[in-house]
Amino acid sequence: MSLWIIEYTYDKREALRASLLDDHSWYLAGLADAGAMIAFGPCEDGNGELLIASGSSRAHVEDLVSGDPYVCVGAVKEMRIRRWEGRLFPSWQASRILSEEPQDGPS
Repeated sequence: MSLWIIEYTYDKREALRASLLDDHSWYLAGLADAGAMIAFGPCEDGNGELLIASGSSRAHVEDLVSGDPYVCVGAVKEMRIRRWEGRLFPSWQASRILSEEPQDGPS
């Protein structure tokens, strides 16, 4: 598995995003519970969001985010997905995320 940075740029429909915020957050939290989403949250300027995901390929990550309510309704005007060569700490988190088999916690 590889780590991926996903950058959302929102469109101008703030009211639409606000109405979907809970569904959006729960969807991404579900991916996190499954070990596929490492982190997510809006950027300070309110114009977009940064996500860090674990996936086997760009297509896999595209498939993961395709179910995000923001993506489904077109509230994400632009999406950029890049493979990330970064490291996560503490080291047990990185090994859990990057391993093929999920682990229950620190070893």
